[in-house]
Amino acid sequence: MPPAPHHPGDRYLSFPEIQAWCQDLAAARPDRVTLETVGHSRQGRPLLLLTLALPGAAPVADRPAFWLDGGTHASEWTGVMAALYSLSRWVRGLDEGDPELVDWFTHHAAHVLPCMSPDGYQALVEGAPFLRSSLRPPREDQLRVGLEPCDMDGDGQVRWMRWRHPAGPYVQDEEIPLMLRRRRLDDDPSAAFFACAEGRFLEWDGHAWVAAPLRHGLDLNRNFPGHWQPFQMFGMDGGTAPLSEPESRAASDAVAARPRIGAALTNHTYTGALLTQPYRDPSPLSTADVDLMEGMARDAVRDTGYRVIRVHPDFVYDPKQPIVGVWADTLSTVFGLPGYTLELWDPFAFAGVDNPRPAEFFRLPDEALVRGLLRRFTAELDGAAPASPWRPYDHPQLGPVELGGIDYLRTVRNPPLSLLPAECQRGFAVADRLRRALPRLDVTVQVQPLGGDLSALTVQVENRGHLPTSALPFAEARGLAAPVHLRLQPGPGVEPVSGAPAVELGHLDGWGSMRVAASRHAVYPGLPHRGHRGLARWVLRGAGTVQVRWEGGRAGRGQLEVALP
Repeated sequence: MPPAPHHPGDRYLSFPEIQAWCQDLAAARPDRVTLETVGHSRQGRPLLLLTLALPGAAPVADRPAFWLDGGTHASEWTGVMAALYSLSRWVRGLDEGDPELVDWFTHHAAHVLPCMSPDGYQALVEGAPFLRSSLRPPREDQLRVGLEPCDMDGDGQVRWMRWRHPAGPYVQDEEIPLMLRRRRLDDDPSAAFFACAEGRFLEWDGHAWVAAPLRHGLDLNRNFPGHWQPFQMFGMDGGTAPLSEPESRAASDAVAARPRIGAALTNHTYTGALLTQPYRDPSPLSTADVDLMEGMARDAVRDTGYRVIRVHPDFVYDPKQPIVGVWADTLSTVFGLPGYTLELWDPFAFAGVDNPRPAEFFRLPDEALVRGLLRRFTAELDGAAPASPWRPYDHPQLGPVELGGIDYLRTVRNPPLSLLPAECQRGFAVADRLRRALPRLDVTVQVQPLGGDLSALTVQVENRGHLPTSALPFAEARGLAAPVHLRLQPGPGVEPVSGAPAVELGHLDGWGSMRVAASRHAVYPGLPHRGHRGLARWVLRGAGTVQVRWEGGRAGRGQLEVALP
């Protein structure tokens, strides 16, 4: 067997390289890796979905499955690399015969969509100004007047631009030469600056120093149906309607077409945290849903250095404005899955500063945190300085200005290259633990002769997985996952004497369900009210075979044949 391509997480791949890597992997391991195009971006790039599963008794479509994706936001390259790294690690483990992986992928599957915003991703790799997600163009009726970021000096990066003016809101920081701090009431007006991204003014009238509406202002992670509503923040919007964008539509349709998915992880940057429910108050999810997900999350981040953060109230940018249309929230409140956002890479920890409320940093930045980041990221990294000092530049519209700044995409938003492998390993640890949480049915059959030509057939169905067969209690309450049921099909020469042909057992608990309910407390241990087992019994007459088929919701489905004496 030829070696499969491996991505060690040692560099940031371009989208053509990602596409080639996925194609090479599927070609090298056709017995276990399937590559599909589930949609296309606005510019026609494929949205690639890889499915990893070993041959087994049940078709892949009938197995419980784990979903992993990255690249919802174009600048968050680490999430894309971590998705490829995780898939690569699983394939390598299977090649090496890891018994746990072989067993798991014989009974389960993993679906990996490595890059959800390929247009924006590739644009940033090629040096475009910062953008949030896709290359959705501005509205045709929108007047775009003001500064638009662009590379003015041709160095291949869009950094910062500043110029002195007594009405400016910034002054030079006393400690960090590259840093501009907020101006105070007693600062000298002659020391004040205006500052913005490097760029030029559209429709320049020689007068107004204002920002132009974003050329590509869509936030794809506000375009999903979970609590969608019109959204504006930091100049970005959530689209004209839920799933108005081809990328979000393709991802949502791909999950809807795979009803056996039982848990999901979407990779982002940056904070060093796994974000979990609830997303709002009141939440459509029950306390049981929230507790189950939070317990899983704490297990998943163990020994990674990551935190578990509830989105509400601890990861909201503005307490008065709910976070809407998010993919992870949609996975939970629309599809009924434990859906998590993993915020890879903690630049604050790397810089040696503590950021207890990371979402608040965007709206109310603490100068000490900014100073800590810039002190670290203006020092030497990977043998070179990731920052460009302020230098004079003759701007065609403004006259004398200064250009400078950090390499934002490879410092704050993503780790410097030497730190990327460790971050991919952390992402893999989280994904690898979450995929182990899926429900797993164990079906056992007992045949007991009753005398003459009668036999008793007893079938026990047991959920040995962490999650219940519905994945979340919410999915059970909303009818989003089929309850467990059995169907008996007698072969020639066999007829039922008692027992209905089809028996519904309802949903079965997982051990994770019990861990946050009756078995929550080791001092007060207890047993659940429902439990993880179901039983069906038939009395049959004759000799021959019978087929027992089971449907287990998010736990998959299968069948077996039983010979009667």
